[in-house]
Amino acid sequence: MLHIRRSSRASWHGPASTGSGTLDLGRRGASLPFSLRSRVGEEPATNPEELLGSALAGCFSMSLANLAEENGTPVESVDAVAVVHLVQTAEGFRIPTVELSCVVRAPGVAEDKVREMAEHAERTCPVRLLYAADVTLRVEVES
Repeated sequence: MLHIRRSSRASWHGPASTGSGTLDLGRRGASLPFSLRSRVGEEPATNPEELLGSALAGCFSMSLANLAEENGTPVESVDAVAVVHLVQTAEGFRIPTVELSCVVRAPGVAEDKVREMAEHAERTCPVRLLYAADVTLRVEVES
């Protein structure tokens, strides 16, 4: 059985309200700044929710492309966006909802087949399976 391990690193300095950190991603060492201001405000940096969205959008896109290829109907492209909702509740901050949408370019493949494969990819993508939140999927097919 195949078992793959991947890691990322986070480093934080200072108090939550004024501090900042870096998120070091993968083996190439891409380093992204993050802070509370980029999480709840508009500071031009990233935050964990955006990274979760990127992970889901990337995993879903690859899963859909794989399913289409296995089905003998490869897609030309999948552009996916995941909107992660961070909500403050009485128990603390939670992610109750993620909206996943995609535009699929698959010339010659019936629209209902593309939707069926997209729904299967959404249900089975490994990153999606991490979420306890409701993940909604919207599919747009281009010909």
